Amino acid sequence: MSASLAIEQDVSRQWQHALDRALAAHEQESATAYYTYIALAFPADTPYTSNANPLIDFRSLKRWARERGWRVLPSRQASPSDKYRPPVRFMRHASPLH
Repeated sequence: MSASLAIEQDVSRQWQHALDRALAAHEQESATAYYTYIALAFPADTPYTSNANPLIDFRSLKRWARERGWRVLPSRQASPSDKYRPPVRFMRHASPLH
């Protein structure tokens, strides 16, 4: 593994950990996160990723969120300036009644 790839993976894990802490502390049923922060936590493996408009690995993000009791949805709060970087919305899974 190259040193640069190891650093990228470490940075990604740090952003994932920060997102995990933020969602765990969030007491409401939904939360919104900046696209850029999610792209740092779950960067796509693609040659077309740029710093201006990074891509998100949505499969990994959705799997990660599901394991923590959240669903990932497109945000309804996207503005024209967020056309290529819309906020990412998290919704809590309904807990079963027991």
